[in-house]
Amino acid sequence: MGRISILIGLGLVGYALGFIGFLAFSVLAEALVNFLPFLLNIDSYLMRAALSGVVGSIITLVAIVVWSYSSKRY
Repeated sequence: MGRISILIGLGLVGYALGFIGFLAFSVLAEALVNFLPFLLNIDSYLMRAALSGVVGSIITLVAIVVWSYSSKRY
């Protein structure tokens, strides 16, 4: 596999997970507000941005770790 196909594949996986995450956001936001009541004081736009950033970083880290282990040669 070339670098371009790997990058396209990771981009498609990230897009799909982001799309699913966007659909599941209302459930996650409601659970977070119930779990952490101080989040009610934060602007909803800022909370969505922070949650999207955290989810994006987790997805990226998992994708890179999976890729590094799958391409490791013993």
